Amino acid sequence: MKKVIASILTVVMVLLSVSAFAVSGPSKSELTPFKFEHHVYGIGLGNCPVYSAPYNGAYRANNGKASCATDTYIDIGGYDNGWLLVRYQTNNGSWRVGYIPPKYVNNLYTQMVPHFRYIRQTAGEKIRVYDNNLAYNDGNSLLGTLYPGDTYYVLAYYDYYGYDQYYIEFTVNGQTARGFIPMY
Repeated sequence: MKKVIASILTVVMVLLSVSAFAVSGPSKSELTPFKFEHHVYGIGLGNCPVYSAPYNGAYRANNGKASCATDTYIDIGGYDNGWLLVRYQTNNGSWRVGYIPPKYVNNLYTQMVPHFRYIRQTAGEKIRVYDNNLAYNDGNSLLGTLYPGDTYYVLAYYDYYGYDQYYIEFTVNGQTARGFIPMY
């Protein structure tokens, strides 16, 4: 009988430690969704560098060379710290979400304003982070990976067109980055 009770206690302790480590994400009611407005003919600012977060020194995809042509189809999500949040198509046909620095967009007006929260989370499992909100698991859009114990911040959620994803901020190679993970 003592062995059975000891075994049950051991199982309970393991389950409690695992559930304490795994973190479920915030609910949609705690976050604001964001979306993009379409600009079929672009915004006419030329070719602009794109960073994964609205900060100098933030991670830049495509081996540090991510950029977008703004004279063609582009989607705008609004301004964040003066940086313009955009979604654009890459040369290989994938989509990418990132930020154009303020000096390239001084006179562009949009009513879109993302409202982001910073809800601290700890990864309970390995999570791949992508910068393509239209095709999760697109191998061309992998930004980085979170490992159990890594800290990240949930900013908002994206659920348009049937996608349920958190938009998060995390660190890649010592640089701040933003991307998408599935809601869980």
